[in-house]
Amino acid sequence: MKSHSLKFNKEKLREYLSALNDELKALGVTGEICIVGGAAMILAFGSRESTRDIDALLLSPSQIRAAAATVAQDLDLPANWLNDGAKGYASELLHYSHLRVITPPAQYILAMKCIAARVGLDDHDKEDAKFLIEHLGLRNSEAVLEIVAKYYDAKRIPAKTQYFVREVCDELFSKT
Repeated sequence: MKSHSLKFNKEKLREYLSALNDELKALGVTGEICIVGGAAMILAFGSRESTRDIDALLLSPSQIRAAAATVAQDLDLPANWLNDGAKGYASELLHYSHLRVITPPAQYILAMKCIAARVGLDDHDKEDAKFLIEHLGLRNSEAVLEIVAKYYDAKRIPAKTQYFVREVCDELFSKT
């Protein structure tokens, strides 16, 4: 295994995801991944040039559907007791023959960035949060924290997130 500090730009993201599609095709499997983080910022919004990796939820819808059907039969549940209707809230970014790449709504990505609240040399949470706040047309830290509270229990939002949101909004809205 190579050890390197690879940067994933839009072209490389597409190349590597296409290679994953080819591998899935060879295995006779169709997969779905939900990307978040930097890769979503690049592919969904074009808001930055690169990321260090691809943060994703790896989904196996066919295997999950088969297992859900068995549970429905075993427990006398309706066939649609577990459904993937919520995927309608996700945006499809790329569709290959054996791989579908989706991302959650911008509000969810903003909430994740605010909860992570990483600040440092290589962390892009602050820049990503600023972009998403502007993209969503938010005007103050209260509006941002309302979105965070939609996805995370408001009582458990860490103080670092609140400080992060205030700092980001101060930088954004104190422009003259």
